[in-house]
Amino acid sequence: MTQINESTRTELQSATTERKSKGGRRKGKAATAAGDRGATALHQVAETAESATLGVSKMNTHSTGTDILNGTTFGKFVLFGIPRADQVKDGPVMRGLVEVKTESQGAPVKVQVAAWLKIGRSSGTEYLSLKVGNNNPDDPETYTVGPFYGRLFRQVEGSRTRYFGFIEEAEKTGEDENGQGTYVTHWQLRVSAKAAVSNDQKTKYISGSVAPSQMNEQEEESTSLPF
Repeated sequence: MTQINESTRTELQSATTERKSKGGRRKGKAATAAGDRGATALHQVAETAESATLGVSKMNTHSTGTDILNGTTFGKFVLFGIPRADQVKDGPVMRGLVEVKTESQGAPVKVQVAAWLKIGRSSGTEYLSLKVGNNNPDDPETYTVGPFYGRLFRQVEGSRTRYFGFIEEAEKTGEDENGQGTYVTHWQLRVSAKAAVSNDQKTKYISGSVAPSQMNEQEEESTSLPF
């Protein structure tokens, strides 16, 4: 189980509070500057994305930094609840990060995660809709990593709660007869997690890992020769 120290938890909560306070000052002569700062805080929670952006030029949403997140990535996954007082309408209910250690980066890279509470249209099941990515500090409308998307589901068995889901890079190819988007998935990561509590027993959070999904393994097998 991934242990989260108090400094990391405080950074998450402080950044969320900072985003809210800055959002309230988007008026008057400082509207443009405050808007930029608010957009940056909205997507950067645990800490700034400097470690993820060293040596990386500005990227659009199609240049996704797949050297950090891709179908072969292993990493840590964590989500903290956003206090109700700090939540905004139609905004995320949880924030956190995926921590990845790459060959090109000395220190682990932290990729920000935001989670919205959704309900399945056909199943009626609650789940978290995930957006994963780091904004470019010089241009918050672009990304140095991502954005990638995914879902996280909850499974309760007696007193034990587990979470499972995925993060993927998918491309929209059209729409079906019901007007729903159709997508082709380039790669997918499996998310496995469980409920955890901080060392001081004051904060509950979701802690787990990301790893290559079986979908990637099946694709590799299908392209290999039988002998």
